[in-house]
Amino acid sequence: MLQAERTFIAIKSESIQRGLIGDFVTRFERRGMKLVACKMVVPTRELMESHYKKTDEWFLKVGTNKTKYLQEHGVNVAESPIDIGKGVQQALVNSFIGKPVLAMIWEGANAVALGRKTVGSTDPMSADIGSIRGDFTIESQGLAESSDRAIRTLIHASGSVDEGKDEIAMWFTPAEIIDYPLVLEEVLYGDNWGHCANYQDKV
Repeated sequence: MLQAERTFIAIKSESIQRGLIGDFVTRFERRGMKLVACKMVVPTRELMESHYKKTDEWFLKVGTNKTKYLQEHGVNVAESPIDIGKGVQQALVNSFIGKPVLAMIWEGANAVALGRKTVGSTDPMSADIGSIRGDFTIESQGLAESSDRAIRTLIHASGSVDEGKDEIAMWFTPAEIIDYPLVLEEVLYGDNWGHCANYQDKV
């Protein structure tokens, strides 16, 4: 039996300020995904540091990429790539704190991969036209660097199934997640479809 998968999606404050919630939700609905939880949240530092808890491997990768970008644009970089990566992490954390975020859980077959494809590349300048980031922003690393802030990517989507499970557990309680039948599921999947009832008990 086919089994539903869930992914965590968060519409960021810059998108809320631009009135883009409806446009973004429509993208996921048209994709064929089902909304099973949704709430407006003002994240704390504790929540965001848990959300963006990263490994040294991540710090090195992100820091190396940023170092390369800065050097290509004539900036002398004295910090190590890992320290630069940690700076990127803190910029991401700070970009959420004290601002409204629309936190959601979307369900469907291959929900994580489809969620990432729907939002597009984390580098908006590389995001495909037709994706959220490809269609709704002119943001670039250069703009972010000129304002000394994190890149505004409009929306967050879980990067893997395991990451999705962890993020869902951080942002939602089991009682906030609703399992319900949707006619669309019969159209897309037929009878060989399993719901995610008591999903939190299975992660």
